[in-house]
Amino acid sequence: MRRLLDFLINNIREHLMLYLLLSLLLALLDVAYLYFS
Repeated sequence: MRRLLDFLINNIREHLMLYLLLSLLLALLDVAYLYFS
């Protein structure tokens, strides 16, 4: 049971990092679009 919980927490943490990187990339694209238009 404990191992399953650790597995879930690790998965969630990794996906959160990916999600943060994606949103940061989108924000940068948005700023670049506004800057160059």
